[in-house]
Amino acid sequence: MRISPLVLLAALTAAACNADPLPNLTDGASETGTGTATGADTDTSTTATPTTTQGDNLCVPGSSAGCTCPNGNMGSQECNADGNSYGPCECEGGGSNSNGDGTLGPTSTTTDGVTTTTEGTTTTEGTTTEGTSTTSTSTGEDTTTEGVTCDDPGPEPNGSEANAIDLGEQGCGAMPQTVEGVLDGEDDIDWFSYHGMWNALCIVGPNTRHTLSAGDDVRLCVFADCDQGAANINCPNGTSESDSPGGGHPGCCGDGDVDFNVDCGILNPNNARVFIRVDQAPADACVEYSVAYDYDE
Repeated sequence: MRISPLVLLAALTAAACNADPLPNLTDGASETGTGTATGADTDTSTTATPTTTQGDNLCVPGSSAGCTCPNGNMGSQECNADGNSYGPCECEGGGSNSNGDGTLGPTSTTTDGVTTTTEGTTTTEGTTTEGTSTTSTSTGEDTTTEGVTCDDPGPEPNGSEANAIDLGEQGCGAMPQTVEGVLDGEDDIDWFSYHGMWNALCIVGPNTRHTLSAGDDVRLCVFADCDQGAANINCPNGTSESDSPGGGHPGCCGDGDVDFNVDCGILNPNNARVFIRVDQAPADACVEYSVAYDYDE
């Protein structure tokens, strides 16, 4: 039998009304993050391990931190299991530092040094605190005392009898002359000489006189070398007989004036080369002196 189109349309409409509605694909909330739906929910999200301490903990147990070794180099120390203290500072080559309060803290080192130079005083102070090194240098006033300089007005060298400074001639009746010098310590020696002239106009003598003036204790020696014959002299009180080291000429030494008569023999003129020696100043002393000499008083 032929079905009327109207009947077919009515049957289709009734079937559509009795069917279950299609699910709404937009119903519900979609999961955010890393969760997926495959019939069973699987959570693949991860939680990062905190890198900072929580609460009152000082450090993360097992973590390392830098520290300062006794020699100033850097070492490392490990956070203890309680998270509130560090173990000893481990240093390269052995040795360690530990802090009594269990907290991280580099050691402090203080070094003071003083260097003195001849031009001035230089002081260097170095302080290392909390791992920071500070160095300062200061130059103060000159504290070096300059030594005394001995300026000898006379010619040099004259440290031996052979190098004695020639003072010229000194005759009877002439005015006394004076020689000046400086002794630089106990090892310095000054030699001088003059030629004493005697003639028929001279009556008695020669009576030589040598008067010493000095800023400190020194010794004066006088020796005579006759032009002809051997010199005969008598040393006065307070002096001692002595021969010159270079020529073996007779003479006298004392701590003050040295006066004596020169006798070259009855048949010889009393002309003589007279040597003056000044020595034996105190150690490390600079002594100025003068000797007034006269061949015929």
